[in-house]
Amino acid sequence: METTEVEKFNLKNFLLKKVSMTLAASIAAVGVGTLAFSNFVADDDKVVPGVSFEGQAINGLDRRSAEKIIANVVAQKVHPLKFRYEDTEFEITPEEINLKPLVDKAEQEAFSYGRGGSLLDNFNNQLKCMLNGRDVKLSAEYDSALLEEKLSEIAAQVNCDPVNAVVEFSSGGVIEKIPGVIGKKLNTEEIAENLREPLTTLNLPTGIIKLEPEDIMPFVTTEDIAAIDSVIGTYSTHYYPGDRGDNIWLAANAISHKLVKSSWTFSFNDTVGERTWGNGYKVAGVIINGRPAEDYGGGVCQVSSTLYNAVLLAGLTPTERTPHFYQSTYVAPGRDATVADGYLDFKFRNDLPHNVYLIAEAYGSTLSVYVLGTKADLGGANIAIEREGSDMSPSIYRVWYNGNEVIKSEFLHTDVYETPKPRQD
Repeated sequence: METTEVEKFNLKNFLLKKVSMTLAASIAAVGVGTLAFSNFVADDDKVVPGVSFEGQAINGLDRRSAEKIIANVVAQKVHPLKFRYEDTEFEITPEEINLKPLVDKAEQEAFSYGRGGSLLDNFNNQLKCMLNGRDVKLSAEYDSALLEEKLSEIAAQVNCDPVNAVVEFSSGGVIEKIPGVIGKKLNTEEIAENLREPLTTLNLPTGIIKLEPEDIMPFVTTEDIAAIDSVIGTYSTHYYPGDRGDNIWLAANAISHKLVKSSWTFSFNDTVGERTWGNGYKVAGVIINGRPAEDYGGGVCQVSSTLYNAVLLAGLTPTERTPHFYQSTYVAPGRDATVADGYLDFKFRNDLPHNVYLIAEAYGSTLSVYVLGTKADLGGANIAIEREGSDMSPSIYRVWYNGNEVIKSEFLHTDVYETPKPRQD
């Protein structure tokens, strides 16, 4: 019997419908079975397939077996932090910083994955885990204040202050240069920050951490004094011991062993500081408003005046200088330089190619100031201070000589002194 086109079409639809129903039934059966298996695994006290802990497989294990593996991993990951600086080693134990692995959190994460949701959610999560795996990471907490405390204890053994290079000048004219020492400072804040992630993830360094403290350069380095080879200018004055002499000694010590680099300006007041009782100065004779008086720091002007003369003879450049109201007894007219806290200063600039170094000594009744520098900077010249005019109105010149030949003559200033006024009591 011949089959019509309509009959062929209906037969095709019938066959397709039967196949679809069969597939649907199969898929449903598989789905129900899978979901049922997922629900069985979720309800079982075992880790779902595909789960690992810090790279070690724990899937399919019951809680006790998985906890043993986790405990073993924790024991391997928790250990002291070891440091070394030069030949000295330091150690910080986990107990000293209260380092606590969050084991309960890791175990909860491992056992809860693929559980606690709907059947479909559990199935999806377990399927992802079986296909892609899931590695549970261990975390930890620690006391950052305790870590900083332990690092500070280490730093106390590593750190050292820089030491200035020093130039010594003996009475025999011998110059001795003592090298400076570079200081060390451990950046404990940086170390603590670098350890924060390893500590919280328990990926502690297995080796020794090399400590590299920062270099702290001294204010006066060995290189700063390398070219100093001679005394290029010196001057001495005399005084009587007593309160005034004690003030002179204090101020002389304040300006001694000071480096003045090339192009730098030196300030007497900034270097010496305020002449107060708190700074150790005593009451002695001074000049206030042109009249003799007494105040703290009397005698310090002799130090600034002695320094002024040494500076002139060393070829340095005075930039601020003021004479007294009337002539001083310890230097020639026109050769003094008075100072007063916050009012009058003595300053000079080092225009020489190399650095200079000041040494001041006050012993017995003699105050001496030495300017140490590089002899070649003066070009072989000798410097003299010469005066024209009267004692009450002297004009001062600085003259450079090559033997008896004048190389250069420099006018410095003309001072006008007043007649001393009687003291007001």
